[in-house]
Amino acid sequence: MSKRILLALAAFLAATSGVTPAYARGTEAEPLDIVHTELTTVGPYQVRTSFSRWPLRSERSLDFLFETQQGITGLKASLKPVAPDGEVLRPQQQSTDDGTELARHPRALDQWGFDIVALNQPGIWRFEFTLAGPDGPGTGVLEVPVGSRPGPPGALAWAVGLLPLAAVVPLGGYLWWRTRPGRRRDTWQWA
Repeated sequence: MSKRILLALAAFLAATSGVTPAYARGTEAEPLDIVHTELTTVGPYQVRTSFSRWPLRSERSLDFLFETQQGITGLKASLKPVAPDGEVLRPQQQSTDDGTELARHPRALDQWGFDIVALNQPGIWRFEFTLAGPDGPGTGVLEVPVGSRPGPPGALAWAVGLLPLAAVVPLGGYLWWRTRPGRRRDTWQWA
């Protein structure tokens, strides 16, 4: 009996020992892949804005990172991303009511940033920075061109995606009509 228990315990440990490294690997944050950087003068500070995709396209998700040459400790920053039509994008709602105060990026804690944000309009976007720190306050603007949405128009993509449904609905209706309980002879017979 104890031999069986030991064999079962050994089999259990052998089966579960491979699970832990795979699970641990899945919980680590992947490093950000930065492909483009822009510098902006914000009063006495230089702000480096980094993007995970370039050129930017509307409705395409990417990461934004913001950092000064001195780092971000001891500084307070806010950012207002303004769309070409004047609408203000609110990608995060951390510590202020209007959501413009910058917070640390979840995968790069030594920098401010937005995690997986999509700019919803093509055109020139304005990133309006406000910084306060030991060298005094500062403001600055970064203008970034954003191209049109990649791929086919949204209506065409939805139409192609719904084509299988257009075939399944009539087929389902026909099969329901053929097999509905009122058409079967055994439902009309009395016992």
